[in-house]
Amino acid sequence: MPSETDIVGMVESVVRRPKRLRLLFYDIETLPMLAYIWRLKTEYVQPGMLEVDDTIMVSWSAKWSDETKVRSQVLTSAEAKAQEDGRIVAGLASLLRKADYAIAHNGDRFDLPTVNGRLLLNKLEPLGMVQTIDTLKIARQSFNLASNRLDFLARKLDFDGKIPVSFDVWRRCVLGETKALREMRTYNKHDSVLLEHVFHALAPYAKRLPRLVDATEWRQEMCPYCGSDRRKKSGLYRTNVNTFRKFRCGECRREHRGWQAIGSKKAGTVGL
Repeated sequence: MPSETDIVGMVESVVRRPKRLRLLFYDIETLPMLAYIWRLKTEYVQPGMLEVDDTIMVSWSAKWSDETKVRSQVLTSAEAKAQEDGRIVAGLASLLRKADYAIAHNGDRFDLPTVNGRLLLNKLEPLGMVQTIDTLKIARQSFNLASNRLDFLARKLDFDGKIPVSFDVWRRCVLGETKALREMRTYNKHDSVLLEHVFHALAPYAKRLPRLVDATEWRQEMCPYCGSDRRKKSGLYRTNVNTFRKFRCGECRREHRGWQAIGSKKAGTVGL
């Protein structure tokens, strides 16, 4: 006869959820270029007019979905003055390579290409294949809101907004002022926390999301987004060929459908 410990172990093995994929919420800040101009409406700034001729990273922040700690790096005063961001670019790149999904707001168009460009110019190891989720794309594809900016979304969803920061902080960072660099780091870290809150608020309503649980541990009749087995039927999903059962997850609230057509002997679920 199995002991109480054995019974508890068997029950836990039955109800154990599949491993959730590890998400990295990240954000970067960059420094402006400096140029000598004669008029505010200069039509073309020639390369020779630039005092600082490239946009470098001044800081980054990142938070793993399974941690409370917010990681970050910022340029030192000497690095800012010398326009050297290789150290912090390498630091963020190492995290991005480990993520199952890297999540940023406008990350596909700005953050990730910027990181990749700085790796190139610093002659560092290529970023490689990074799978991404862009909350700006989710907002644009799934809703018709007055604005898709992160600060607007956060405030409308009853979270704190972004920390106010003036352009003067960026200017002082270019000059290598230590206090300004600390302010930038604080501002940057807050954005990663805000990003995670906004992502989880948008996710139940998002038009599309990838599977967020490990396929090797994903069992049938489980939500492909959070791994919960709490679900209820929510109608039918029809394609040109077959009809599938739809389910609503009782935890993350997203819908998913059976991966086999009604009448099939096999069962499982996939995202809609």
